[in-house]
Amino acid sequence: MTQAEMPPTRRQGLQAAVSARVRPLVERIPARLRLPLGIAAMSELVFLVWWAAFYPGLMSYDSFDYTWEVTTGHWVDDHSIAYDGAVWLTLNVTGDYAVLTLLQTIAMAAVLGYLAAGMRKFAIRNGWIITGVLLCVVLPPTGSFVIFVWKDVPFVIGAVLGFAAIVHLTSSTLRVRPRRSRVVGLRRDWLLLASGMMLVCLARNNGFLAVFLIGVLLLAALPWLWKRIAAVILIPIVLFFAIDSGLYPALGVTKPADNAAYTFVYSDIAAAYNKAPSTFTKSDLKVMAEVSPLSHWSSAGGYCVSTDKLTTSAFHTSIAAKHNSQLLHVFAEVMKRTPNYVFDSSLCRAHNAWAIFPGYDPIGIAAVASSPNGYGLLNWHPEMYHSKFYPDMKVRPLSSTLHVLGSFWYNSSLTSQLIWIFWGGAVWCYIAYGVVVSLIRKTRRREILALAVVTAGMQLNVLAATPSALYRYMAAPTFLGILLLPFIFSQLKRQPAEAASGSEPAKASEGKDTTTLEMV
Repeated sequence: MTQAEMPPTRRQGLQAAVSARVRPLVERIPARLRLPLGIAAMSELVFLVWWAAFYPGLMSYDSFDYTWEVTTGHWVDDHSIAYDGAVWLTLNVTGDYAVLTLLQTIAMAAVLGYLAAGMRKFAIRNGWIITGVLLCVVLPPTGSFVIFVWKDVPFVIGAVLGFAAIVHLTSSTLRVRPRRSRVVGLRRDWLLLASGMMLVCLARNNGFLAVFLIGVLLLAALPWLWKRIAAVILIPIVLFFAIDSGLYPALGVTKPADNAAYTFVYSDIAAAYNKAPSTFTKSDLKVMAEVSPLSHWSSAGGYCVSTDKLTTSAFHTSIAAKHNSQLLHVFAEVMKRTPNYVFDSSLCRAHNAWAIFPGYDPIGIAAVASSPNGYGLLNWHPEMYHSKFYPDMKVRPLSSTLHVLGSFWYNSSLTSQLIWIFWGGAVWCYIAYGVVVSLIRKTRRREILALAVVTAGMQLNVLAATPSALYRYMAAPTFLGILLLPFIFSQLKRQPAEAASGSEPAKASEGKDTTTLEMV
């Protein structure tokens, strides 16, 4: 007999017995920790469902690339060496990816619990907090993302951790008069903000630019805290460069070819050549022809959404590395002659960061089905077919039922009519900005702008330099857009400071901004 089939009195007695056992355990937890711990536990439970459905984790081309690099001794600083090290460790200790992806779920669940504690300081009801977090962990673009073997997962975890710390710090500034706070927030919050920014730097080689942009925007929102903001932003950046240029080479990590970081520049040249070939000089064309046939430059330039169209076998990367300085000179000349085509090409590759309806078929959304050839990577490295890890480089679900349901739920989100909202990073950026503006209008406090700085920094980072319009580059703003939704229901409101304290007559504050905040 199931619980639903039990007589009402017996069912009520069972519920009372369970409640009697659980309640003492809950009451032992300090009241201030119950919500964050509950949110973390709920999030981890949902992540475990994703993890069991796609055990040991979802994979992409990059996942196979990491595995090839760390298992064959080709440590190249083109990906995150820190994440490569995590892949190497989990493979050599356990022989599988499962521990790594499980730890990713635990880390994100803990961050969401910490964020929930910050949301509560904004007078948001627990029900809305739970709903917002649950939405984040259930939706395929965000819920499944955490179980990928991808360096972008710790990148996003760092971004959400930084956002959570800013939520706590912003709530502290709102308890005092504007521009009067010198030291706000617990030391813990500042350290966690620095930790999140450090993780962003270590997880992606261009993460330092995103951190720098976040720092600039945070200074604009909270300028009187410039010393602490400078410390938590600049120290991670300096440490990253020290590790990248000092520690990694000392450990034998190879630097990528000189041209590896400039593929988007070459793509801009191709786009301009496709649209205005007559503007190129003979010397320009000579350098370009050394690297690839001019016909390939032109055809690739017509596909601006990704650099992959250019960097095929027809494009000789080794020769491009030798002529990198000359190609950069060509790019500089193109910028002088036809900057509009360069800007158009850059915006096209970054369309997922700003366009609601981009007009291009979305790319870079990894499938949940396993790929026997590593999404094409094993065509380049066929020796991996004989690797002892090859049998583990595929999804082996712990539950066939969960796998079927998870695949259905994930693939449903790829419906063409829904993909723009589920996977559209730009959409969630604009939603986030709308929520922040709404809260500013409610409270009349500029400090609220700090809630948007991580989203804006990530969005600007994609606009600055990106090789392709991939979802993973906008995954962090997608997470933050969803997690900002509960702030719509914040019950904070503006209140005159003298009315709250009763220590000053009303006339003494005329013409001055002396507002504080209280819960409705």
